[in-house]
Amino acid sequence: MTAFIIDQQVSDLGIHAIAFVVNGITVPEESSPELDHYIETAEKALLASTDPKTLKTEPEFKVFRAVHAQLGKAARSEVAAPETLLRLLHRAGRLPRINPLVDIYNLVSAQTRLAFGSHDLTTITGDVRLAMTTGAEQFVPLGATEPVAVPTGEYAYLDDTEVLCRLEVRQCEKSKATAATTDALFIVHAGPGRDPVDLADARDRLAALLTEHLGARSPIDLETLA
Repeated sequence: MTAFIIDQQVSDLGIHAIAFVVNGITVPEESSPELDHYIETAEKALLASTDPKTLKTEPEFKVFRAVHAQLGKAARSEVAAPETLLRLLHRAGRLPRINPLVDIYNLVSAQTRLAFGSHDLTTITGDVRLAMTTGAEQFVPLGATEPVAVPTGEYAYLDDTEVLCRLEVRQCEKSKATAATTDALFIVHAGPGRDPVDLADARDRLAALLTEHLGARSPIDLETLA
């Protein structure tokens, strides 16, 4: 994989995204007390500063909904990942716990209101492209064993063989980050109107946490092509 390609049709929707690779990740079997404390403290701050009744009116989430509304009935009903994370936080009192790698980027996503994708680099075939769907793509969603239909006229992240993430909503099964992941591709995705600096800041925040808690090396930005 050498490049991250954003098709013009997606750019025209006002979507912004950056992609980068983080190597040398070591995912422990159990989260450390230090990481647990950091996440729990951040969750309390998020619970105190957000209201599930008004999440959909937050500017960062309104723009996701507005873009989805342009893409057809199926997309219109989908909620962007960071809003879903905050709703889960308010419902359960904590964010989902998957493994320390996933837990870290889920937290940063909830804090920044940006959508994060994480993919085991060893599973990616060719370059990664953010493009509009034709409906003929292969997509096996996270947790599934069989492919499902992809609506025509949405945007998705794809490698040379299949959909890696539908919209910024649901990732695929084949590239999910697991406890065995040592090298990961991360994508940070924003709706229209977000300052591109926000994406770089989120990358840096994530990278710092991965370095501190999982021993990862500095991120390597992928060349972005239009």
